[in-house]
Amino acid sequence: MSITATSLIEKRKGVSTILGTLIFIGIIFTSVVPMLLVMKQADTIYMKKIHDVENMDNDRASEDLIVYLYDGGNTSVNVKVKNMGETPVKIIRVWTNDKYHNENTTILTNSEEVLGPFEVPDVAENVTVDASVVTERGNIFYSISGSLYFSGGGWSTTSYGICVIIHNPGGGEFKVSLWNVSRYPDQWDEFYESKAKEWEDIVATTPVLEPSADYKIDVKEKKGSKWKSLPGSPIATPIEYPNGPPFILVWMDAQ
Repeated sequence: MSITATSLIEKRKGVSTILGTLIFIGIIFTSVVPMLLVMKQADTIYMKKIHDVENMDNDRASEDLIVYLYDGGNTSVNVKVKNMGETPVKIIRVWTNDKYHNENTTILTNSEEVLGPFEVPDVAENVTVDASVVTERGNIFYSISGSLYFSGGGWSTTSYGICVIIHNPGGGEFKVSLWNVSRYPDQWDEFYESKAKEWEDIVATTPVLEPSADYKIDVKEKKGSKWKSLPGSPIATPIEYPNGPPFILVWMDAQ
């Protein structure tokens, strides 16, 4: 049985086709497939970064601090920070006016820490100081107790007071009174009374002279010809500065 030249050429063509196919498949597996794997990995890394950023934004939004500024002795001040949020917060910096102080304090949920004392430079009569704290997540929280004034060799806050807000959806007449339980037993001082029926929410504010005193607020609504205390009245509103804010907000709902 003889092999002709034509059959040899045909066999070589068949072998070259197979080799070409194998080379093509090899190129796919050595270049295209790794490229697809790299792209898939890049997509995974990208989605992970998006997830991490979203978690960071959520954690940042969940931070809720209350900051108080008060006397730290001589020419220094203290900063009290309460964590009211759902996540621990790390304080990395405290600002007093335009000077910053590095911090490394973590405050757990429902906990508080006193930071300081922080020396205030160039203290003189009537100098004021404000404070704020910066968290590791980049949030800034300012002192809700306002500025401190240096006078007579010591620090004092701007003012103490109580603000009463009455939610008044149906309209009514109201009377608001204050009682300094610590100093004046059984003596109510009325500081707000409606002149006629009011249809907006009521905002009544009174200054108080003594911090660290026990106060009570009584809110009455006029029913016919008589005044009747709203549910919850009288309500205790102690001024506990510097362990609490110097200015108290009281919310009441009209009947």
